[in-house]
Amino acid sequence: MSGKRKKKGSKLGSYYTVPFTRDRDIVVDFISIGKKTMKVHAIGEIDVTRPKQKIEELKSKGIKISFSAFVMYVLAQTVAEHPYMQAIKWRRRRMVIFEDVDITFIVEREVAGKKMPTSAMFRNANKKSLKELTDELWSAASKSDNSMVDKDKEGGSATDLLLRMPRFLRRFLMWRVYKNPFLHRKLNGTVGITSVGMFADGGGTAIPIATGYFSVTVGGIDKRPGYARKENGEINIEKIIPRDYLSITFNIDHTTVDGGPATRFLAKFRQRLSEGFGLDDIESS
Repeated sequence: MSGKRKKKGSKLGSYYTVPFTRDRDIVVDFISIGKKTMKVHAIGEIDVTRPKQKIEELKSKGIKISFSAFVMYVLAQTVAEHPYMQAIKWRRRRMVIFEDVDITFIVEREVAGKKMPTSAMFRNANKKSLKELTDELWSAASKSDNSMVDKDKEGGSATDLLLRMPRFLRRFLMWRVYKNPFLHRKLNGTVGITSVGMFADGGGTAIPIATGYFSVTVGGIDKRPGYARKENGEINIEKIIPRDYLSITFNIDHTTVDGGPATRFLAKFRQRLSEGFGLDDIESS
């Protein structure tokens, strides 16, 4: 393909141009909306040595569990117990707090011969088992090229209409959807997950311009020396072993969530993720 590109010359060297496609306009619009929101970002690392080992043990017994689905499961269960994390301000003096958790997960799929990030919706994720979420996630990621194209064609007229609108009108409508809790849940879910760790090895995370009210950016996993743990869970300072640390960023809407409640949620999520919450139940079921 690079051979077909028409290169041009300049004082700074050769270059070529490619089209700025219409779908990129939507991305720019989302970024514009995200910049208007009042987000705080909690960045950290979580020791995921035990859940990684447990998933490998289950795999050796013929039970396949996705680590991404495990993160989704822990997040859904913990948000359901702390529903204020997905609160959405409505009108002047109201907040809508949904009791169930709809998660939008960004997965990489092949569409029209190209790999590109697309969103998959997991309705009522807090009511689904870890195995169910694993099956749904793998099903979404493995959708064929034709199925994605056909799905795009079904909603093509609405998408084309949105793209052909003047930018100010398109952004106005998108902002109205963002501000309406019920439309927002219908189209974007209540919680978002982006896994940048799917696209790169090693540690590190990102601080996105998030458009959702509450979202999580899952980074890479870095293997580093760390203290071993005793059977009772206490740290054994006399023994150092390789451990897996997951980089992660929480994007929280500060207009609806204060620091204290957010800290309690984060502490519970960290504990559950590190302990492998729900993985022992799979083997016993």
